[in-house]
Amino acid sequence: MKSDSIQNKSAHFLLTPELAFSPPNDAIVQALLECGYEVDLYSPLPLPNVAAYGPNVACYPVEYGKRWLLQNVFSSRWYQYQVFSGTAETPFATVGALAFWHRRSSFLLVDEIKSGSYYGDDPEYMKRLYHWAMRRASFCIVNDESRIKLLQEYAGIIDSSRIMIYPGCFHKPPQPMDRQALRRQWGIPEQALVLGVSGGFNETSGAEWLLAAFCRNPELYLVVQAINLPMFNRLLLTNIRGAERLHLEPNRLGWEEAWATASAMDIGLAIYLNQAPQFQHMGIASNRLCMFLAMGVPVITNRQPSFHFIEEYDCGVLVDNERGFIEAIDYIAARLPEMRENAYRCACEYIRAAERFVELRQRIALLN
Repeated sequence: MKSDSIQNKSAHFLLTPELAFSPPNDAIVQALLECGYEVDLYSPLPLPNVAAYGPNVACYPVEYGKRWLLQNVFSSRWYQYQVFSGTAETPFATVGALAFWHRRSSFLLVDEIKSGSYYGDDPEYMKRLYHWAMRRASFCIVNDESRIKLLQEYAGIIDSSRIMIYPGCFHKPPQPMDRQALRRQWGIPEQALVLGVSGGFNETSGAEWLLAAFCRNPELYLVVQAINLPMFNRLLLTNIRGAERLHLEPNRLGWEEAWATASAMDIGLAIYLNQAPQFQHMGIASNRLCMFLAMGVPVITNRQPSFHFIEEYDCGVLVDNERGFIEAIDYIAARLPEMRENAYRCACEYIRAAERFVELRQRIALLN
């Protein structure tokens, strides 16, 4: 049964089903609901189960590309929506075309800025549609202040008053899991020093530095919750020296479960060595960095201007190389209780997801 407070409908387009509950997309759905919208999520197959959102959120299939767009943009089904939104660039062409043709408002979560070596292989005419959709949107969301100028350059200038920030962070983080129980499940001693990895795990995310430190330090334990890890790499990890100190998560965890389990780790890895502009302007766009800090876990990151707040809040260490990475582990281990508190403080004072969620809700409320 739908709530009586629902008066409008919105359509939010996802690039992949896995994004349905990611922190920024979850914030968009929750803000739309609080503004009185019924939310239809559109996702490629297989459709995610969105029952957790309640009766005012549904999910429908969509495809992206020129053919689908030409076949569907003029359909009368889109008249039911007052607002169109989308995330991760490829859906932007659909959002822009539907909002333009049906004279509706739109906003975009620009959490991927595919410039430089990260430009991608999409046809240039589609790229022009993406940029046009960004420029005509009522507002665009980026995940870090350092990405405002990057977006303006990429999309061909957007008035900065139409750009807002929402980080890669839940505005209501999940409750931490039981540390003792989780470590028993992982086969890790309660007092062991545990370094955690979440999300992508490859040569550009510090994997080489991490494995060198792990093999050198027999007191260090490792939890890897990697996504899209090739089977051969997984096999290698289970057979490296010290594998008895490694927990390799066999399943892809949901967003909230990954956050909750991070609380049982002591140090989080948030390294971005890819030289493409997006990855050199990460800051609080990094889901894993926001996750660790919000759950009270100090971080090791690579040195870049967008991460300077880590040093200011003393909740982690910026490193330039393998030697610095190894030294950072010892430094954090020696000051762990203090740096844990600093991580919570940084999440509250600098990331400010709860406050930024209110700003997002206010921006959506002004659309109609």
